[in-house]
Amino acid sequence: MMANSQNNEKKIAIVGAGISGLHCAKILKSKGFNVTVFDKNSEIGGRMQTSEIDGFLIDHGFHVLQTAYPETSKNINYKSLECKPFKSGARIVSLNNGKIRMKLIADPWRNPIAGFFSLFNGFLSFKDLLRFALLRRTIMKGKIDQLFDGNDGSTLEYLQERKLSNNAINRFFLPLFGGIFLESKLQTSERLFRFIFRMMAKGKMVLPKNGINSVPFTIAQEIGMDNIRLGVEISRIENKALRFRGEAHRFDLVIKAFNEPQEGDGKHVWTVYFDAPKSPLRSKHILLNSNLADSSSIVSHVAVPSDIQPSYAPSGRSLVAATVVGDRAIEMGLESEDSIEESVRNDLGTWFGDGTVSTWKTLTIQHIAHALPISNPGERLTNVPKNGDDAIECGDHMLHGSVEGAMLSGRNSALIAINRLKNNSEPVQGPKKKV
Repeated sequence: MMANSQNNEKKIAIVGAGISGLHCAKILKSKGFNVTVFDKNSEIGGRMQTSEIDGFLIDHGFHVLQTAYPETSKNINYKSLECKPFKSGARIVSLNNGKIRMKLIADPWRNPIAGFFSLFNGFLSFKDLLRFALLRRTIMKGKIDQLFDGNDGSTLEYLQERKLSNNAINRFFLPLFGGIFLESKLQTSERLFRFIFRMMAKGKMVLPKNGINSVPFTIAQEIGMDNIRLGVEISRIENKALRFRGEAHRFDLVIKAFNEPQEGDGKHVWTVYFDAPKSPLRSKHILLNSNLADSSSIVSHVAVPSDIQPSYAPSGRSLVAATVVGDRAIEMGLESEDSIEESVRNDLGTWFGDGTVSTWKTLTIQHIAHALPISNPGERLTNVPKNGDDAIECGDHMLHGSVEGAMLSGRNSALIAINRLKNNSEPVQGPKKKV
């Protein structure tokens, strides 16, 4: 009780009300510190935002939660958010000789019957299926931190080294992981690929009932909305002071929980949402575009969030989300909303029929800049959050671009802050390993 009483006298400011800053604040508040979170925006959540348009819940960019993320799962109650899962595996759409084919790639480890039958659909060779199984077995071994050890080449190089065919890489891994990493060449570090692959193999992709923003909102409620100040533009950040609204405000410690990306820094994405009379998909899977590498097609994947969570759409309607990674759009010279919408409608019309897609209403065309930090090979990507010896900073840009990266970075910054205020001396680095 004495320690908590002493902590209550320590004032900490956190600048940034994204999930990393909120998680950091929650931990510090639980230790008895006087914490105030500031954000220039009028809503909490950073990139995890949800809007309502014509009765549809529209996440800012297509989002899912991964139930296998360790830190996230410890702190997010999926049951209280009424999360529901996508089906494991994926549907694949291909255009060959003018004919559209859609095939199911089921996960044989979770759905043995469907997985068995998908072995014979001809989409992947038996040699690729065997190498896929060996890849899975390798990645599932050992501790999570070990996935960030060893080589640090690109995802493409990693898959090629494991003798997966160009067909398997281009038709399955590229649309799936290109859509996750938001880049079209699979140049993201193999370390992040191994981590995400393992999380997908162990857990489920789920959506909360009330949109992705319900995740940061739940954390904010634990902090207390009275401790969060929105719409505050910070003009200057120092280790123990903030300047806003023309005045300096002193704190015992200031934590920066946002990134200041430069031009060309970070990955961007286009997401086009449609109001459809009914779902174009026959199952609760994500649809992957297997022709992405060798055609003028642009959509990486299509999802129907309302198939998973009916709350995402008004009764009798379906919400369709099409994702276009930013570098693919640039490569094809598409930089305006109109050109993106036209190209997306061309793809979807080819797959589902022009007559069907022409009845869909475009709800919104989102272009999200700096949607993810760049995690290229050679950056020595780890699962150990980093921080400097001076200012404390958190966010997925400090670790790796995922909800888990943001949560781990927030926790690490909280531990560094606790040690620093406790010792009241030289800055103390956070834990070397995830605990």
